Amino acid sequence: MMPSSAKPSRSILLRTVAVIVGLVAALVALAAGILAPYYLSVHIARTSLLTLTAIVAFGVIAWLGMRLSAALWRTDKPARLAVMTSGGLTVVFIIALYFLILRPLPLRYTDVVAAENGKYWHLPNGTTISYQEFLPPSGTEVKPDPIVFLHGGPGLRFGPFDSDIYSVYAADGFRVYLYDQTGSGASTRLRHVRDYTIGRAVEDLEAIRLQLHAERMILIGHSWGSTLAASYMAKYPAHVSKVVFHSPGSIWNIRDSYPYEYNRTDAGTQTQSFPPLRLIAGLYLLDRNLEAGEQAVPQREAEEMMGPMEASAGSTVICKGDAAKLPAVIAGVKDQPDNPGLNPYVLQRLIDLTMNPQGDPHTALKANKTPAIVLVGECNYVPWRVTLDYRQTFANLRIYSFPKAGHYLQFEQPQLMTKVIRSFLLEQPDVIPPYTGDADPRAPAN
Repeated sequence: MMPSSAKPSRSILLRTVAVIVGLVAALVALAAGILAPYYLSVHIARTSLLTLTAIVAFGVIAWLGMRLSAALWRTDKPARLAVMTSGGLTVVFIIALYFLILRPLPLRYTDVVAAENGKYWHLPNGTTISYQEFLPPSGTEVKPDPIVFLHGGPGLRFGPFDSDIYSVYAADGFRVYLYDQTGSGASTRLRHVRDYTIGRAVEDLEAIRLQLHAERMILIGHSWGSTLAASYMAKYPAHVSKVVFHSPGSIWNIRDSYPYEYNRTDAGTQTQSFPPLRLIAGLYLLDRNLEAGEQAVPQREAEEMMGPMEASAGSTVICKGDAAKLPAVIAGVKDQPDNPGLNPYVLQRLIDLTMNPQGDPHTALKANKTPAIVLVGECNYVPWRVTLDYRQTFANLRIYSFPKAGHYLQFEQPQLMTKVIRSFLLEQPDVIPPYTGDADPRAPAN
């Protein structure tokens, strides 16, 4: 027979274990409520069914855990206690699920505002493209090949800082065009995320060439825009006379998937914004099932939620200590009255496509002898291996390294950048000597 003094000790131990089991059960139930719809979203796209799956998974696991906890507690009515506690937890889960993930956020903007003096191309595929045009001054001889700028992202739009730096070449006789790619800025949003493809972006660019009545174009691609330029050149090599790769992104990520290097940048000096859970849920579902993601969080709403994230990323595109050189349109993106026009679904969709070996343009580009230059800054966060891949891929390419400049060279080295591009476009002597080595010319990251 157990001594009477041992009974209270055993009772305390059992109840302690019961509390621990209850807490663990709540955490496991939460995990089940999150993971069940995530894994089932491969087969289920409807938000209502995924929500029901989350609630049922949470409720069942919570009840099983609370039933075991109640049994360990040695209560007179364990089943009733299990129902009450698991039911209460499920109600809390449903409320949190609604307010944190399911509730649509109010839209602050009616639409994305086009760039100043913006115009529109209406492409044969039904897409409307917003663009800016800069023409040579009256009396200047117009060169046959227009300059077409391809902005980064994907899913971003071109900014006024892009217009400022590239419009100057109109004075040299070039027609200059900057446009928002499909799904970004003031251009058309496609109805389904699956319709955003690199092939579509390439064909949009070809349709733009036809709109310009140009046999050949000069492409300037920034970051992702260089990826798009490379893919276009792989399919339409005869229609590009020259190309500028400005802080280029990977030609194809399946070969160049290296971690970004932020140690040289001003990253860390700015408070990082954590994305809303609703946006995270939409992006994770998109990764499993494109239709599930866009049904859970529409493109327009996801786009608005990216505003604070854009502001947080601003410090990554400049060198340490150069925060004052960030344009107000980037530094103050949180407070802008207009929608910044960044579509995270386009970003995730197109980057995912470059992870697939299908579509890799490297082989087609090996024979490409189009005159090309790469402009790369000392503080650029994209690894040097990516730049080296451009040299190894394009037969007629030179690299120019810029000191004290980040991912957007024009923020810190606008005059030098302008001179280097102009000398290339006009086939003038080099302003600075090209970099001919294979080793990373930048100072070691610390």
